[in-house]
Formats: sequence, C-alpha cells, structure tokens
Amino acid sequence: MEVDVWYQKLWEANRSTLVGLRDEEIEQARDLFCVDFDNRGTGFGGRVTASQEDAARWRAATQAVVAAVQSVHDRDWAARNVLFPPQRFWKRQAWRVRRERLQQEYQVQRAALVGELRAAYRAYRAAAGDLTDHVAAWRERWAREQREREARWRAERLAAVQEGVEGAVWAYRIRDYADRQQIMIWLPALERSDDGEPAGTRGGLTARQVQDVIDDERARDPYVWIEWKDPTGEAMREWHVDLTGAKAGREAAAWATITGVTVEPIVWRPGELEKLRSSRSSGGYGPSSNYWSPSGSFGTSF
Repeated sequence: MEVDVWYQKLWEANRSTLVGLRDEEIEQARDLFCVDFDNRGTGFGGRVTASQEDAARWRAATQAVVAAVQSVHDRDWAARNVLFPPQRFWKRQAWRVRRERLQQEYQVQRAALVGELRAAYRAYRAAAGDLTDHVAAWRERWAREQREREARWRAERLAAVQEGVEGAVWAYRIRDYADRQQIMIWLPALERSDDGEPAGTRGGLTARQVQDVIDDERARDPYVWIEWKDPTGEAMREWHVDLTGAKAGREAAAWATITGVTVEPIVWRPGELEKLRSSRSSGGYGPSSNYWSPSGSFGTSF
C-alpha cells in the first residue's frame, strides 16, 4: 500500500548547526531530502507517494537525525558559553587567567561534537538517502507526464480550431458589458462546463455564420466589441502560429484566416479612449470596476 510522504530539505528541518562550521560532507548531507512532519509543502519541499515501509523508515531516520543535531547544537551552545567573559569584575579577572585553557577545552569538545554530527548525518544518509533519489525520480516522471499532457491538450486545441475552419462547431453570445454590447465567441469543444452554456447562447454555427452576426450587429452599432473566450483564443493563436510561422499569434488574425474577414475586436467611440486615459491618470478606474486597459485583456466570465 502506498502512502503520501511530504518532504523538505534536511537543512530546513535542521536550521541550527555548529557556529562557523564549514564541512563539505555535512553540507552535502544537509542538502538531502527528509520527511516534512508539518506537511507544509513549502520551500524546497512537496509530496510524493511511497510504500508504507519506506515512509516509516524515512520518518524514523528524520526523527533520529533531527534529535541528534539538536542535541549537538544545544551542547555546543552550552560549551561555548564559558568562552564569554562574566559580568562581575572579580569573576572576569579569574576568567582571563583561565581563558586559554577554556578555549583549548572547548576545541576538544567541539571536535567531538563535529564527529558526532558527522556520524548522525552519515547514519541518516545510510538509512534514508534513497528518499532524495525517490523525489528526483518522482519529479522527472511528473515533468514527463506533464509534457505529455500538455502536448495532448495542445493537439486537441489545434484540432478543434482546424475543425472550426469548415465545421459548424462555433458558438456565440451577445451580452451587455461595460456600457456596450459585446459578442463573445468560443468553441464549445474547448470550453467544457458542468453548468451548461449561458443563456442566450447560439451554437452549432460555422465561423462564416458567426461573422454574419458580427456584420449585422456592427451595422446597427459599429462600437460592438468582439471577444474570444480564453481557451478558444489561446487555441486560435497557437493554430495561427503553426499555420503561418509567425512569432506570435492574435485571435483576430486567426479569425481572418478562417473567415477571410478582418475584424477589429475593440472599436472605441469618439473621445472614449481619451476619457479613459484621463480617468486613469487622475486615479480613477473608468466606468466599470473591472474595466481594462486598451492594450490589456478583458474578462470572459459569464
């Protein structure tokens, strides 16, 4: 049976170490992964699955090394305290007489503590060093699977747009948005939702039929805005880049390739853009709390 194991860097669990210690072997051990008992998933950590036996072994090894390092740290701190001069004058005088001997004694103690620390980390590496290899393999597998998923999703997006070149697979909806009308366009194949299509949706149309709607609406109001929902827009940009070899794609350029008609998605009323810029420069936010900049994207939520 497999269980979840939260992990982190060993130095994240053991932040304290001997002051001034520079030891390559110990630092390499501190860079290994250990079990994160707080399940934080922060820093350098995350979560993997492993057998119950491996998980129990890693947890026990982590508990042992954390306890050992803390013990070494506490004893080192206590031993170093004798190197600081006392507050009282008469004690400070006696301390100066013994200072050299105290420093020699501390160095002997410190050498023993370093040896104990090294042994604790060596024991951890022997008992749980494979957790680091397990994490590396897990991350590599996840990255590979993610690349495969993204490749499949991209292929699905491109296929959906390609079908939309001739197929009756488009949908649109006209809505009031930011004191104007907006025609929202999408490919339902890329916009799956458990809530169903929003009210007013017309689907099963070719791109040319949707363009006819755009032409009719703009004949009545030339300031109607056109937008493609995000997943559909992303797919159209990718499709157009693949088709033309352009460095970057635009929904309007892809739409022109599909329909043969070039449309300007955003058409400003006379003086409207200047008014918006003025309101922005004076600290306002335009006529709507979710207004957008002329060069930015705009919302697609229904």
